[in-house]
Amino acid sequence: MGSDTLSAALADLRDRVAATCFPLDLPGAVQARLARRELIEQLDDYLLPRLAAPRAPLLAVVGGSTGAGRSTLVNALVGREVTPAGPLRPTTRVPVLVCRSGDRHWFAGQAGIGLRLDERVPPGMALLDVPDIDSVSADNRRVAVRLLGAADLWIFVTTASRYADAAPWHLLRLARERNTRLAIVLNRVPTEVLDGVRSDLVRLLRQAGLGDVPLYPIVETEPGAGLPERNVVPIRTWLAERGADPDARAAVVRRTVGGLLHSLDRRVPPLAQAAGRQYEAVDRARACVDTTYAATSQWALRALDDGSLLCGAAAGRWSDGDVPGAARAVRESLDALVADAFARGAERSAGCLPPGAVRRSAPEPLAWPGDGEPLALIAAVGGPVSGPGIGREAAGRLGTRIGSEPAARLILDVHRGLRGVVAAALDGERARRVAAMTPLPAQDGTGLIEALDTVRRSA
Repeated sequence: MGSDTLSAALADLRDRVAATCFPLDLPGAVQARLARRELIEQLDDYLLPRLAAPRAPLLAVVGGSTGAGRSTLVNALVGREVTPAGPLRPTTRVPVLVCRSGDRHWFAGQAGIGLRLDERVPPGMALLDVPDIDSVSADNRRVAVRLLGAADLWIFVTTASRYADAAPWHLLRLARERNTRLAIVLNRVPTEVLDGVRSDLVRLLRQAGLGDVPLYPIVETEPGAGLPERNVVPIRTWLAERGADPDARAAVVRRTVGGLLHSLDRRVPPLAQAAGRQYEAVDRARACVDTTYAATSQWALRALDDGSLLCGAAAGRWSDGDVPGAARAVRESLDALVADAFARGAERSAGCLPPGAVRRSAPEPLAWPGDGEPLALIAAVGGPVSGPGIGREAAGRLGTRIGSEPAARLILDVHRGLRGVVAAALDGERARRVAAMTPLPAQDGTGLIEALDTVRRSA
């Protein structure tokens, strides 16, 4: 534990988890995104830094419910006010870390954390007062939970009126699952109900598999009065026993790191499975979009070849002898054809992608070939050359003017150019719809399992 090999394996796992994404709103995707974020944070905030600095002081996070008296407890453990305490909720808005001056270098430069120095902090220990876990501020709640995940051990503070709340028990069970060293402070207990409340909390702890967690009750005091020293001494002693001796510190670190490494066996495989489902769904979506736009392109190209673009306005202007006007009408019909193809592709590919992934779009203005020779453009969309109609008439006039063979080559070049423009426009729209699934999963989840196996072998 603490070896370069394990650190490198965890860093590789961290990078692979960070590269895993869940862009599609499949069942379980929301939970997978949250689990991914929490795992990255714990690797960044605790495992990798702790392995890089195994001799750093233990970080004891003091957390708990709103109004439980966390800051008051930290001040009592140190022996002076190092973090504000009072009736305002939430009191702790910025986490406050208290350590000895000789340990300052371990914690200097931590963004968003107030640093206090005091020689009365138990040796080998640093105390971190965090916001309440059930704060009215979502940012405070998130900071509190993240810092709890960065700790070597927890001091969890609750009260006689809040000890059965749901929010604390979620985190207490999380501590049990990760084998984090934990102590519980039952604060502000009226003397007359102390025995009953303590017994009930012990019962709940046993039911949650936390029956071996030390419990420190603190009796209720007058508002503004400090905590009774007789109640604080056992907590201070519990911290000192784990921080002062290098072997004791190492045992806490081994337990916490080991618990987190063990938790990877439960946390990484579900992420790999969720990534696999995303990868498969993206593959299916890509195939669906490709098939849809291939069919749409075939439909548009058939319309380009069957002479239908010379109906309506183009036919009227041709019969009036207005060749340039007929060519303009052809270009307008070409624009309308592509717009119809975009709409058809959007409608038929709607089921391929998550709702709202791509908004319906219109094609950019297109440059159509044949502008320099209206007769060639009209002939190129005239349908089969062997059949009667405007296209054949335009081809005949062009042949009379420039010769049959040059006219035929020019009409064929314009026709190919028109097909190329239509096909490219639809292919670009297909690619845009596929790109709407970005960031696309880079792998199907097998890389996460491979990285986890490397961590197991290195631990």
